[in-house]
Amino acid sequence: MLEPEPIAVERTPPAGIEELFRAHYGRLVRSLTMACGDAEQAADAVQEAFVRAHVRWRRLRHYDDPVGWVRRVAINLIRDQHRRSKRKDRALSRLAAVPATPEGVPSHDALGELLDELPPQQRTAVALYYVEDLGVAEIATAMGLAEGSVKSHLHDARRRLRKVIGEES
Repeated sequence: MLEPEPIAVERTPPAGIEELFRAHYGRLVRSLTMACGDAEQAADAVQEAFVRAHVRWRRLRHYDDPVGWVRRVAINLIRDQHRRSKRKDRALSRLAAVPATPEGVPSHDALGELLDELPPQQRTAVALYYVEDLGVAEIATAMGLAEGSVKSHLHDARRRLRKVIGEES
């Protein structure tokens, strides 16, 4: 029995990013909404992915599957948002010693006021370490400092915060 010859399907790349957006935006948002459980987060991720695709369109338009690239970027953005959310929750639980409102919920105003007591370098180091969950080396790179300086800023900030929290307890 003779095998049928494969039919050559002419694949025409999308004329532009606008065409790609119109053709795939809704479907991507629906599928990623199912994946992450939040329509707004999915829409934001897909929009940001298309913005990034637009910036890279000269190169991206020659890809075999440019929408696959957009999908991968959107998925990565959703994962990053999930990680940030988890880091934020961990940081809030670490800072549970912050004075609470009558309902027992940590006061963001009190947390902000507490961190306002720190010098800018210490505040930045604390934010990057506890909220962004970066390591000392990454913070040093981000702040343009030596690792020893970052360690010193973190140490000094913890000491200052212990004094302030200790006075309020």
